[in-house]
Amino acid sequence: MTANLPFSEKLIKKYTGEGDIEFTNYMPRSKTGTRDLEIKAAYDDGTRKIIVLRDYGASIKGKEVTVKHFENKEERNAEIYRLYSKENLSQVFLANFFGISQPSVSIIIKKYNS
Repeated sequence: MTANLPFSEKLIKKYTGEGDIEFTNYMPRSKTGTRDLEIKAAYDDGTRKIIVLRDYGASIKGKEVTVKHFENKEERNAEIYRLYSKENLSQVFLANFFGISQPSVSIIIKKYNS
């Protein structure tokens, strides 16, 4: 799954640990101007994590993005908006992570922007 990405297997494994990669989204030019790799990883305890690798040219930084707990659709939509606007995750990645369509993510974002 990671063979054609400009990030090494070793670096990806450093940040995902023992997780199984379920989905990746590579953006050669993200909203921040960096090359980004968004990773959805699943773990044996039933949890999932979002890991983002950002290539700044002189360095590559990785981080785990925290997903806040939500209990209803309104809270989920607020979290989708936060992840898009504050964490700079892509609509395509958020759609996959939350199990909805990319157009649905777009509608949620537009609602919060108005």
